[in-house]
Amino acid sequence: MVIDKTAVIGFPVDHSLSPAIHNYWIKKLGLDIKPYEKINVNPNTFEEQINSLKQDGFGGLNVTVPLKEIAFNISDETSGVSKKLRSANTLTLGSDKINGDNTDAVGFINSLDKKTIEENIANKKTLVLGAGGSARSVVYALNQLGGHVRLFNRTTEKAEILLNDLSINSSPIGTEELDDYANSSSFIVNTTSLGQKAGEHNNILSFENIKTETFIYDLIYNPKRSSFLEKAVAKGLRVQNGLRMLIEQAACSFQIWHEIKVDASDELISLLESM
Repeated sequence: MVIDKTAVIGFPVDHSLSPAIHNYWIKKLGLDIKPYEKINVNPNTFEEQINSLKQDGFGGLNVTVPLKEIAFNISDETSGVSKKLRSANTLTLGSDKINGDNTDAVGFINSLDKKTIEENIANKKTLVLGAGGSARSVVYALNQLGGHVRLFNRTTEKAEILLNDLSINSSPIGTEELDDYANSSSFIVNTTSLGQKAGEHNNILSFENIKTETFIYDLIYNPKRSSFLEKAVAKGLRVQNGLRMLIEQAACSFQIWHEIKVDASDELISLLESM
């Protein structure tokens, strides 16, 4: 089956870079399909709008917040990862059923180089900041890679629920032990939105005593270097933003729909950074 019409849905979805990513691959490969679109979908009328999009010929949809859990709930069949994360960011609309998948965790894994996984994650202390939907995917991924995951969130109960849902043998970190654990961690990732707004600073961590070999990752990619990463760079630490993860999770969706493997080329990264 050729999937001719694809799009990203969200509420709002105007800021999404997904069209630039998917249309880059569609053009590069010379595929004879419609350009990938972005469509605002209201959570209150989600199922109705999905059925309408299906009638309009859409066969593949990427899903952004706050619609991923609803997308999971309306799917007729879901992948194992999607079930574990209880959310779907990729829908395939068949004639008789909707398949839900989640490519966020594998997108995060594929965004990391082999050296970082081996030296900073596998059998090492890792720290995740935040307990939202993105944190769920990252915690799942780090656990899959053999990392010893601890989670910090201002609301401890939310962190406990996340860890229990994923069957992670760990416990949340309290504010009083956060800096000590961070200072002994090899990999730290920020999944909160702190630092995304202009002039906003992420002050969750003190970088004063972070080990020089620690790898710092921030899912924020706009700005290209968040205040969190700026502090890490000032300490001489290796850093990465979330742009490659965004591309890699899109690549997985693209392969699900079109059965073609694509990658995060330097040209595509440069294109997105210039937008």
